[in-house]
Amino acid sequence: MGQIKITASSITKEEQLDIARLLIKAGYTVSITKGKVVDGKGSSFINYEKQEG
Repeated sequence: MGQIKITASSITKEEQLDIARLLIKAGYTVSITKGKVVDGKGSSFINYEKQEG
């Protein structure tokens, strides 16, 4: 399983969804999760895993 870390607002929510859509089209299972807030900056993670078959 892979993971893309997004710190603070480096990319928008819409851009995160665009990345997720592209990964799904390429045959990956995708989830977006929120990480902890560190030094006042939040983070998100785009988790992806190649589907079998």
